[in-house]
Amino acid sequence: MIEYEKELVHNALGRPLWIYRDDTFYQQRIAGAGPYQQKNLKYLRALVPNARTIIDVGMNIGMNTIEYATWADEVKSFEPVKQTYDMAQLNIQLAKEQIEFLKGWWPNASLLQRAKIETHNCGLGDRPGSFEIQIKRNNAGSNHLKRTHTKRGPIGATTKPSVDEIQTVIINKLDCYGYKNVDIIKVDAEGYEYPVVMGAEETIMRDKPVVQLEMIEGQPERFGYTLQMIQDWFLERDFIITLPDGTEVDDEFTYFKKNVERFFIHKSKYEKSTLEDLLCK
Repeated sequence: MIEYEKELVHNALGRPLWIYRDDTFYQQRIAGAGPYQQKNLKYLRALVPNARTIIDVGMNIGMNTIEYATWADEVKSFEPVKQTYDMAQLNIQLAKEQIEFLKGWWPNASLLQRAKIETHNCGLGDRPGSFEIQIKRNNAGSNHLKRTHTKRGPIGATTKPSVDEIQTVIINKLDCYGYKNVDIIKVDAEGYEYPVVMGAEETIMRDKPVVQLEMIEGQPERFGYTLQMIQDWFLERDFIITLPDGTEVDDEFTYFKKNVERFFIHKSKYEKSTLEDLLCK
């Protein structure tokens, strides 16, 4: 197994975080920057200002989990890669310390931890089991389960992916955990988002949480799915689809530059006028 060196940095808020020394992506997005995906954090908090349970699928080094814990009651987080999971534990512990922040990302709100955080060293999908994951040492955010398909169809046993390392990880189904009062589910699984949703159908249909998915063209095809299949699943169940600025999108998947996240909000919980007021503050 590759040895991954860590480095302590501070983001633009003054929050300390451990990151991989060789991870060029997070060196740019976290060290002296951030908080990571700030517009997504703000949108989720505007949508659900009194979140009870937030589920973070693809916790990575914990940068979103920590910020969710500043306003939710409970955060349940999943990360399959062991060394990344271990670094997230270090960051969660750091976040508990009382430090002087330079500024916050939400008006007049504390950056201190208030939520009970529960973490799991596994991924999520539509069926439990052991899976191989492909590791890139210079970008932990691009680690993904070994692809099973190409544009031409299923991959043969002789296919050799261009990666630094392959590890075996555990995958479970979200519905098996029996979580209640789920208000937000965030999924960043590098193309495996659709199976994650399939394994969370009972939870989604019962609690109707806001579901944030990273949707990048070409990634779901690694596993024989498409972005349109994901959108159709939610549309058939009466969800509205928006960008992180509140813009509603068409039923047919459309690419928006620098907007790879889609937010699925059930019609029964969608109040556009109220949301616009919150986003303008």
